[in-house]
Amino acid sequence: MADALHPPPSARVEQEIDRYRDIPHVEAAPPGTSMFWRRIRLVNIDSTITVGELEDDCHHFRVELHHDGATIIAAEGQYLRGPWTTCGKAGEPLRAIEGHPLRPRASAIGAYADARANCTHLFDLTGLAMAQSFRETAQRQYDMVVTDMQDPPSLAQEAVIWRDGDEIVRWELEQREVVRPAAWAGAPLRHKFIRWAEERLDPYTAEAAIALRRVIDISMSRTGNLDRFDRAEGVTSSVMMGRCMTYSPQHVAVAVRVKGSARNWQHHGHLLLADMHLRDRQQ
Repeated sequence: MADALHPPPSARVEQEIDRYRDIPHVEAAPPGTSMFWRRIRLVNIDSTITVGELEDDCHHFRVELHHDGATIIAAEGQYLRGPWTTCGKAGEPLRAIEGHPLRPRASAIGAYADARANCTHLFDLTGLAMAQSFRETAQRQYDMVVTDMQDPPSLAQEAVIWRDGDEIVRWELEQREVVRPAAWAGAPLRHKFIRWAEERLDPYTAEAAIALRRVIDISMSRTGNLDRFDRAEGVTSSVMMGRCMTYSPQHVAVAVRVKGSARNWQHHGHLLLADMHLRDRQQ
């Protein structure tokens, strides 16, 4: 599996794409034989508009951040594909960040709105777009891959993130804990990792590591077939409740599964966000 992570999946293709026709549905696979993909692209359209898109096996979101160089004027979230019907309302709580100052760290968004009241993925994406608005480079792209777990007892995985084609972080995991390289061993992925990373790493490495940690979490979605459930309340647990907008008490009972929405990018990673340029042109 490690060989499948070379070279970095950073090739960019611009074309129209029908995800339900061109990309296969996620199917159950033997342990350790497949992988979860995510791509994030951030673009400064001009000096007052920054856009970002995030796409992976389960999700596709877009944010358009309007600002005056100092303050967030408008945050417009867009749901393009996702696991639950309630994901389509993810842009509403995001507007709580409007009127707050721009900050160069993506994590600063956590001080502006309740992350648990928002869609986790759109909220993370918006923080990254805010950080991008400070950069002189017009674009930034993150590519992330997390291999499926091997059989017990090791549950071994590999997780990698590339920034604009350059490898930034590569972890070997067992039991969902980093074991290699030695410099990362024992990193607290499940407990206050954002603070840990920002206190110990340069800002750019911290941003990448935090993004990769999130993908390790969400890659667990490949271990089961959520299409067998009609509603989110059928898969709730004490661990999930309150973790994001859909799994909040007011939404979980009405969240209906968008069956067939999960797509397998293992052999189509170059097509992630292939049509983002078409939406950018509408600016």
